[in-house]
Amino acid sequence: MNVIASSTLQKQRGSAYSTMIMVVLIAMFLTAALKLAPAYLANNVINNAMASIAENNDMAVFSIGEIRSALMRTLDTNDIRGFNAANVQVVTEGSQEFVDINYERRVPLFYNIEAVVIFENRFDKF
Repeated sequence: MNVIASSTLQKQRGSAYSTMIMVVLIAMFLTAALKLAPAYLANNVINNAMASIAENNDMAVFSIGEIRSALMRTLDTNDIRGFNAANVQVVTEGSQEFVDINYERRVPLFYNIEAVVIFENRFDKF
C-alpha cells in the first residue's frame, strides 16, 4: 500500500507549479480582455453614431465640420471621452466620397506594457 501512495506522489510532483502558471496566465488574459473591452465598445458606439447620422440626415450635403460636430454631440451624449474630432476625414476615391474614422487607442495593461488597438472605419457619404 505504501508503494502505491509513493508512486502516485512521484507522478504529481510539480503539478502545483504548472497549476500556478496556468492560473497566472488565465488571470493575465482575463485582465487584458477586461481592459481592452471598453475600447471596442467605444468603437461600436462610434460606428452606431455614424450610421445614425447617415440614416437621419443627408450626409452628402454635410461639410466635414457638420459631420464632426454631429458625431461629437452623439459621443458626448453617450459619455465617450478622449476621441479627437480630427480623426474624422472625408476621403474621395474616384467619384465616391467616404467618411473615414481612423484612430488608435493605447490601453495600459501591466506595469509598463501597453496594448495598441487600431480602428479603421469607413462610411459612404451618399
